[in-house]
Amino acid sequence: MSTSTVAPVAPAPAAGRDIRKAGGRALRYVLMIGLGLFLFGPFILSFFGSFKTNAEITAYPPSLLPSGEWQFENWPRFFGTDVGGEARLDGAVSLGLMAGLFAAFLTLLLTGLTSEIKGKTLPRSVGLPLSILLALAGGAASALYVNVRTDAEVVEWATVGAAITVLLLVAVLLLAMSQPDWRRVLMALGWSLALFAFVTVLIEQVAMLAGGGRVWRWLFNTSVLSVMKASLQLVFCVMAAYAFARLRFPGRGFIFAFMLATMMIPGAVTLVPAYVLMSKLDWINRAYSLIIPGIVSAGSIFLLTQFLKSIPHELEESAYIDGASYFQTLKDVVLPLARPALLTVFILQFQAMWNDFLGPLLYLQRRDMWVMNVALNIFTGQFRAELNLLLVAAMLNAAPVLVLFFLFSRFYIQGVAYAGVKG
Repeated sequence: MSTSTVAPVAPAPAAGRDIRKAGGRALRYVLMIGLGLFLFGPFILSFFGSFKTNAEITAYPPSLLPSGEWQFENWPRFFGTDVGGEARLDGAVSLGLMAGLFAAFLTLLLTGLTSEIKGKTLPRSVGLPLSILLALAGGAASALYVNVRTDAEVVEWATVGAAITVLLLVAVLLLAMSQPDWRRVLMALGWSLALFAFVTVLIEQVAMLAGGGRVWRWLFNTSVLSVMKASLQLVFCVMAAYAFARLRFPGRGFIFAFMLATMMIPGAVTLVPAYVLMSKLDWINRAYSLIIPGIVSAGSIFLLTQFLKSIPHELEESAYIDGASYFQTLKDVVLPLARPALLTVFILQFQAMWNDFLGPLLYLQRRDMWVMNVALNIFTGQFRAELNLLLVAAMLNAAPVLVLFFLFSRFYIQGVAYAGVKG
């Protein structure tokens, strides 16, 4: 009986494995690039379409590049668009006040606290009432400014002054919870109110210089509204999220669940009541109607809450042992660690306001208060449409959001990923 031996199979050479691995990696890259170009195709077509004539845009079959002469003059024509209408002071004042309010609020919170008290300070019984009086004076000055500069109705300047007063008082009371150096708080409040006045006048003058129904004014309106709404919402939402993530108080679970339940309400349900309210407050064609009601968002609070829950408690215990208050711990310990989540919320809210159409269409009806999305309608008429200029406007409208996302995409992805780690 004969036996046969099977020769062992020699292992594949290392060079062959490296070649197959490199080939697989190259194939994945090719597929990812192809998918990216496919998804990015409409943007590429729109970009090249901005250099075409209207006839080339509507021609079939469509072409990627202009078949004739490139229409580079489409871009200067778009920036020279002027549909008439003068810049009115009441709208510019509303933009300035919202920008000034954010500058004052943030400056006060960042500079009003210190970890050490040098020399003698004012007692709480003196510092707190003086700070409250300064906050009330800031709100009253805002109301007076609106009344004098715009000759507004009583309901408008009264409600604007009341809203600004409440927000300034919130900042003062937050500092009061931290046992601050009241001399420093008063100095910070004074400088914050001075900055409030400066930024208000600056933004107001820039808005007036930008003109009425012009592209530059629409871009300015969109930029100010997007930055202010995203920034103010970030400040207030992170404080609410810290309370839900770290503090223990009666009814916390019920309040958090109720807040999440508000996300289930369709926006169309509150559309008419919200418009009626803005009309009663005389906030139509004012920036207040978009910024102040949107100062908090249930979605942003939820995302930030989930992220803050993932931060170890041990990092805050040393601050508590040193006598830091909750607000000091939030500002000095938690916020530096929450940078990915903060940037994520800012990008999402900036994009939401920049791309918003229905809200500005309802509340900002004058040509000098239009935002870009509303202004795009002027290029599409019943009998004639300037599609090439519309594509130019679409490119310009999409560019800031794309740049913002690509610059901070790493933090955006990290913030979304960590938001679901714990909770």
